[in-house]
Amino acid sequence: MSAIKNTEFLARTKLVTGSGSVKFLADELKKDNYRKILIITDKGIAGSGILDNIQAILKPLDIETEIYDDVKPNPSVTATDGAYETYKDNQIEALIAVGGGSVIDFAKALSVLLANGGSIADYFGFDLYEDTPTPLFAIPTTVGTGSEGGHAGVITVDNEALKTKKLFFGEDLFPKVAFLDGDLLTGMPGALVASTGMDALTHAIEGYVSKNGSVITDALNLHAVRVIGTAILEAYSNTDNEEAMNNMVQASTSTGIGMANGGLGLVHGISHAIGAQYDAPHGIVNAILLPYVLEYNWVANPHKFAQIAEALRVNTWGLSVEDAAKAGVQRVRELTRETGIPEKLSAIGVQEDKIDVLTDIAFADELYMAPNPRKVTREDIYNILKEAIN
Repeated sequence: MSAIKNTEFLARTKLVTGSGSVKFLADELKKDNYRKILIITDKGIAGSGILDNIQAILKPLDIETEIYDDVKPNPSVTATDGAYETYKDNQIEALIAVGGGSVIDFAKALSVLLANGGSIADYFGFDLYEDTPTPLFAIPTTVGTGSEGGHAGVITVDNEALKTKKLFFGEDLFPKVAFLDGDLLTGMPGALVASTGMDALTHAIEGYVSKNGSVITDALNLHAVRVIGTAILEAYSNTDNEEAMNNMVQASTSTGIGMANGGLGLVHGISHAIGAQYDAPHGIVNAILLPYVLEYNWVANPHKFAQIAEALRVNTWGLSVEDAAKAGVQRVRELTRETGIPEKLSAIGVQEDKIDVLTDIAFADELYMAPNPRKVTREDIYNILKEAIN
């Protein structure tokens, strides 16, 4: 990292943390006297009891609410635009996203459309909207999204011959308030803790070694590696562990702030290609790919990878920087096994005959290729995919 490199740091979301913190949602909503709110969630959350808790908090307020509970994983242009057509004339004044990264990204997209119209495909890129998006309040229900701390959303382009994932950004897309409530997360399936928690670890590591990072993003990301490395097995093995769940969701959000300011890398470039083609769970794809990409990347910055090893509580005493870096990569590989993540992409249906297509999509994604610590060639991506599939 160059000491004279110019960077910007944006963090505009108010974070309310700790067990039971969602109860303060009512106080935050009363500040702006909203009259009509749309709650955005998915079928799983709608049937889990979490939404009942949210509605009980809202009941004393003089606010009309509507519920959209049909968000799918990897939300698409078609679905987002369809929701806009449903609600564009409903005078929605604010949005509450209750769910994981797909729900929060979907809500961000809808917040842009409700204020500006058109299709979300019109806004892929940076600050392409004219009117300020509809205010958004975020309540994450997984430990891996990070979207509640950032100013971007990811949408699958499903209306073109080749499906891809594209991002839209805006300084006004940071949620107004995010409630990081470990109580809401206790009892979630251990497999979901594993996939979303390893997703958060991916954000933290890729953000830490990103060429676009800074001292500020490094502080967020490296500490998140430390917290996740300590808490993920505790949370995975006992999802009623309130302290571990609170630690995981707060670490995840800090990685969201970090990636909003320092970017990510090769894992996400490949993962988005796979997610678009296979509609595969983002967290699981990231977790499978992470050890393979780290094994490729560590040579570009062995000092930082050695620090990652130390943050993951690897005993690096007496090791060279290079050996410590490799030990960190090995610890990440062990964590994927210990949390029940498959070791190969073939386990989730990724096929070898798709390698060329996936390689082309990932290699063309400059958003993730440019910050990656090691300069990437098309052949490198092909080889990583081949190893990760078989």
